[in-house]
Amino acid sequence: MDAMLKEELRTVTERENEGFKIDSLEKADWALKKLKAIQAHDDEIGQVAKNNIDQAIAWRDRELDKNQANREYFEGLLTDYLRDQRLVDKKFKIDTPNGRVSTRKNPAGLAYDEKMVLNSLRNQGMNQYIKVKESIDKVDLKKAGRMVGDKFVMEDGEIIAGITEKPATEKVTFKY
Repeated sequence: MDAMLKEELRTVTERENEGFKIDSLEKADWALKKLKAIQAHDDEIGQVAKNNIDQAIAWRDRELDKNQANREYFEGLLTDYLRDQRLVDKKFKIDTPNGRVSTRKNPAGLAYDEKMVLNSLRNQGMNQYIKVKESIDKVDLKKAGRMVGDKFVMEDGEIIAGITEKPATEKVTFKY
């Protein structure tokens, strides 16, 4: 951040202590300049944090990759030992104070390729096996009815529950 912006930030706290009030276009411009300096400082802080976060994430990923390689190595050794012992005792499992190694049977089942199965079902007209997510078509619904009092009424007189009018609001925006 350049020296001018640093000076702008320093004077902000001085003005806050004085009870500053904006009562002219010149003071409004001064306040906007201060907001611009604050935003530049926020951006600088964010960039420094991002650089540190990126560096920390890269370090974490390197360490986790090393750990994964070590994990796979030791799991492989333990798996080999378990299989060797299972040749002697079919119910053998490794059980020590530091952990357990055993096997678990996975039942037979079906594996699905989502896209391929969906296409096949559609092509064969078997839509009853396809789930469809419902949502409100708000644009067309709004065109087909209107608010009457506190109720939303369709053109044919049907009342649709759950629709209320949202009042317009005004939001102050700042651009610097």
